[in-house]
Parts: sequence; C-alpha cells; structure tokens
Amino acid sequence: MRQDATLHSVGLMTRLHISRPAGLARLVTVGALLGALSAAGALVIEAEKAATKTTGAANHGGGWNLYSNGEVGQMVRIAAAGNYQVVVRAWGSVAGGVWPEMALRVDGHPVKTVAVNSTNQADYHFTVDLPAGTREIAAAFLNDAMIGKEDRNLYLERFTIIPPADIPGPALSDGRELAEQAERREGEIIVATAAAIEKNRKSDAVVRVVDAAGKPVAGAQIAVIQTAHEFLFGCNIYEFKSGDPYRQRFAELFNYATVGFYWRWYEREHGQPKYADTDPVVAWCLAHDIRMKGHPLLWGHEAGIPPWSKGQPTPEIQRQRVADIMTRYRDKIFAWEVVNEPAHQPIPKIDAPYRWARAIHSNAYLIVNDYNILADGCPPFFQLLTTAKQSGVPFDGIGIQAHEPRAQRFPLDRVQRILDRYATLGKELHITEFTPASSGEKITGAHGCGVWNEAAQADYAVKFYRVCFAHPAVRAITWWDLSDKGAWRKGGGLLRADMSPKPVYDALKRLIHTEWKTNSAGRTDAEGRFTFRGFRGRYRLVVNGVEQPFQLGPGATDVTITVP
Repeated sequence: MRQDATLHSVGLMTRLHISRPAGLARLVTVGALLGALSAAGALVIEAEKAATKTTGAANHGGGWNLYSNGEVGQMVRIAAAGNYQVVVRAWGSVAGGVWPEMALRVDGHPVKTVAVNSTNQADYHFTVDLPAGTREIAAAFLNDAMIGKEDRNLYLERFTIIPPADIPGPALSDGRELAEQAERREGEIIVATAAAIEKNRKSDAVVRVVDAAGKPVAGAQIAVIQTAHEFLFGCNIYEFKSGDPYRQRFAELFNYATVGFYWRWYEREHGQPKYADTDPVVAWCLAHDIRMKGHPLLWGHEAGIPPWSKGQPTPEIQRQRVADIMTRYRDKIFAWEVVNEPAHQPIPKIDAPYRWARAIHSNAYLIVNDYNILADGCPPFFQLLTTAKQSGVPFDGIGIQAHEPRAQRFPLDRVQRILDRYATLGKELHITEFTPASSGEKITGAHGCGVWNEAAQADYAVKFYRVCFAHPAVRAITWWDLSDKGAWRKGGGLLRADMSPKPVYDALKRLIHTEWKTNSAGRTDAEGRFTFRGFRGRYRLVVNGVEQPFQLGPGATDVTITVP
C-alpha cells in the first residue's frame, strides 16, 4: 500500500516558472477549446487544459505537474494517415541521480520513451505513423520516485501535433467515436470471459457410488456441495476491531485476508512488536477457514521505518524482524510480501530478504508487490522481477496493485494485456490492492465519462473481477478496505462507514458465492456414476445420508464413496 501524504511532495511545483515563447505568436485560438491551429496545420494542446489528466496538479505559472506516475492526453481527429511529428514541451526534477522517463502513447500503446533530463523547458520530438480516425495522444510519466528529499516529477507545458505536408491538420475531438468503440470492445471482452472462466476455473468430476462389496449402486440420490473456493478472494482486515458486523460481512464474502505488519506502527518501541493485536486476528481467520497473507515485513517508505531507527534499520535488524514474525506465525500465515514496492524504493532490495524468508520457512509463499502496473505496465517492476528470476531470488507470486492512478478506470483490454505480459514470467499473479472508490471523483483513464459513485464502483468491480478470474495466471484478488470506516481512500470500502453494504458488496457476493459456486444434485446411472463439472475447490459429497469431503483441482477428478 502507498501512503500518499508522505510519498509525494509538491514543493518543486513553485520552483520553476514557465516563460511562454514568442515563437508561437502565429497560433490562432479556437474559441475556448484546448488547442490552436497554426497556418501550417499544427494543433497545439496546453497540458493544463488537456481532457485526460490521470494524476498531478496545475503547476504555478502554467503547465501540469505529474508528481506521480500517470499521463496527460487528448483525443484528436486525424483526417488522413501519415507520419506526424509530435513535439512535447517538458522538463523534470531529478531524484537519486535519475531523471523522469516520459513515454509518448497513442491509444494507450507506447511509441517511444525518452529521459527528460533538464530542469528547463525543452522540446522532445517524436515521429508517429498515425492512421486516420480518432486517436488519443498522451505523454506518460513512468518512473516516479522520492528519494530522501528529492522528488522526481515530470512537468508538461504543451503538445504540438504537426501533420505531413499537404495533409489537413488534426483537430480536437470529444472522443465519442472512440468511446463507442471502447464500449463495444469492453462488451466483447466481458462476454468472452464466460468461456475463459469455464475453461480455466472449472474441472470435470466423476463420483462413483459403491456398496460395501464394491458393487456399483444405481439410482442413488446424490448431492455435491462446494464448501470453499480454490481461488483466493480477499481483503485487508485492518478494521478487525470494528466488531461483529465487520467480521460477519468479511467472513460472508472472503476466504483470504491481508494482515498488516507496517513496521512504523507495529513496533513503536524497539523489541516490543504488537503481537497482541495480531494474534486475535490470526486466530479468528483460522477459525473461519480464511487464509492469510502478511504485509509488509520491510518497506523503504516511511511507514516501513520504525520510529526508533534513523533511516532503514541495518540488515541484521531487518533479518531478525523477518525471522521473528515468520517464525511466530509459521503454518498460520501462508503468504508473505516480504519487501513492499521495491521498484519504487531503492532500499531495501529484494535479493537478501527473500532468501532469508525462504531459509526461515521453506514452504512459505512469497510475493513481490508493487503499484502503477495497470496504468502503464510499470516497466521498472517487470525488469526487477526478470532480473530477480534470473538471479535465483526465491519468489512464488507477483503482486499487482490496482489503484494507481487513483481515479483511473483501467481499460479492460489493457488489464488483459498487462496480465498476459506478467504471466510470461512464469509466476502466479495476485491482484493485491484493488480500490475503485465511490468517492465522487471524476473517472479518468476511460473513454466514457462520469464520476466514481456507488453504481460506477459496483459496475466496474464486477467487470474487473470477471477479467481477472478468467485469466489462467491469476490466483487471487484482494480488495483494499472492506469498510469506508478507516479506509485509506474516501469511499474505498465495500461497506459504508455504518457497515451497511454498498451495491458493490452485494454484486461481488452474488458473483463469488452464486455464479461462481457449484452445487449439484441428481442420481447415479446404471453403473453407479454421477458426473459434473464444477468450480475448483473443496466439496462435500452426500449420498444416501453418507457424507464425504473431496477436493476438485485441475484435471479430471474421480471420487468413490461407499454407502451401506
């Protein structure tokens, strides 16, 4: 999880003042629209007025400050295909000796990435082969970081789109055509998830009923009842102390809980971790058949630094913390995010801590977790994982946070592409922090319009869950904050602050516990067999009053039950 209040400073916003070059004096303003058309047909779009701004704020003196990974873009109408020049005027602030990386994107696809390596405004030139039609042209910030007091930001002044000679210039578009296309494509994606879920989440089973002599029993009444999912549907359980209504709602929906170990608050005094807070949570989860993940043991962010330490604790102290917590909850908490968000924090690196964790508990399931992945694929994270895998760093799962940029409605085709890309690493994928919030904020990142209200939250959540559940590499989806009470994002809960369910809670409950759960009944055939296809997980078999549990996993399953 990312703590916004301390991760990003906007102090640099007032440091630079924009001087507007006189060279653009020939531009003709088109009413109050976002751009202007020169005699040469170039379209100029001021970043501060662009239609799409997924994060950031207006910069003092003009322009837009992308102080977090995200993008600024605009829908434009391209009259004729050709090689266009796109000029982005930008500047940056450095952190850790590294300048911001900026990618030019067309319809969400990266064209080229450059380093914006100056604190002064400069023009960055791109040549783009654009087909005719409505296109989204955007500049994206890829490598946000705050290192010490240095805050790496990308500042954008404007875009200039220059057509080839003798081709009519581009024009501003409201994006309606592209929105209609996107809506049709999204509908097709959702329809296609049904077949993918059938293939990737269900298996065939044959139940054989025999008598004490081993002979088939024909016509036996049989009931197959699914008691648990194999797939992990989860949420953090940080408001456990809220009481019974919270816990009841949690247990009714989820089979997986994220348990917090943020060092800054968990061990305010050296040597006195708050196990007394965690032990009841762990005991309750075990009693309710809810699996658990510990998050995080180490983190370069302020929340991962204990108050008694000046900066990151030494490797020896870090290793002792990992050993103490993992040993105490051995065989209770099965999964661990040992280091949080390593692609955005230079220390601690994952190499040694994940080796410590594997040595401490060889059967622990280790996840490497980071954010901004569904925004742009987070190339630094993909490279970090690639290098870790090549170097033999032990990890089992890849954690994909799904709430950065905060107000973005991630296009479903992009979600699929990014899941496909990370699946090439050969690890299971976990959606670790998913938070579409009913906050009233304007929806960004989608071609439609509207605000994040309770209806939009529920609609997108169901579609997102379908896409992820359909993907064969995804093992878990974790919602971030069950209730609005104590939620890190306004309106981020599935429940309101009074613990009443929002539409999204009821929608996910129907999806997980009705549509994606198998209960079957019938009679055995002449050979004493009953066949069915069901969602993978644990089952209870009832035949003529005799009960027997069984597990339905990948591949075909044969179960034999003996009745009197």
